[in-house]
Amino acid sequence: MDVLKEIDPACALCFSGHRPARLPGHGDPASPEMQALTAALRLELIAAVGRGKTVMLHGCMAGWDIFCAEQVIALKEQYPRVRLVSVAPYKAEFFSREKCWTPDWISRAREVFRQHDAGVIIAEVYRPGIYYERNRALVEHSSELLCYWDGGPGGTKYTVDRAEEKGLAVRNQYTRRSKKTACPCPAFMLQ
Repeated sequence: MDVLKEIDPACALCFSGHRPARLPGHGDPASPEMQALTAALRLELIAAVGRGKTVMLHGCMAGWDIFCAEQVIALKEQYPRVRLVSVAPYKAEFFSREKCWTPDWISRAREVFRQHDAGVIIAEVYRPGIYYERNRALVEHSSELLCYWDGGPGGTKYTVDRAEEKGLAVRNQYTRRSKKTACPCPAFMLQ
């Protein structure tokens, strides 16, 4: 955890979001929905770098975390001062605990871990509450949260609530249709 202690939270942004099943197109990068989200996320990341966010922390899970880490890696050519830090909840049997770890997501995660600038492991083995502990570490070492939260319960809600309590800027990439206002989201999200 020494890596986290060295981070100036004012320069750091963290990610939190859903597993593949709750992402557009189930997180498939070839789907039109994820391609649109990729474009939007890249614009958000470029804007974040413009605001001085040069350290980006992700929670190492299949879905939004790995997706965001991939986008950070892709932008590092253009912004070489950006650093990607992987904050894993635990080490032992990491890929076998949850159903979201398909061979494709495992491959993508391994590639992210190969290219990240630093890695932190919260615990050696899984234990109850470890994901919340990891989420707290992300929030405590950042000044901004870039999330994909559909408004439902779970770890992402916990992280958004924690970030708001700590005064972090929260930027949610999920746009929901409101009955009172016109939806500013792309047409594919309304289907």
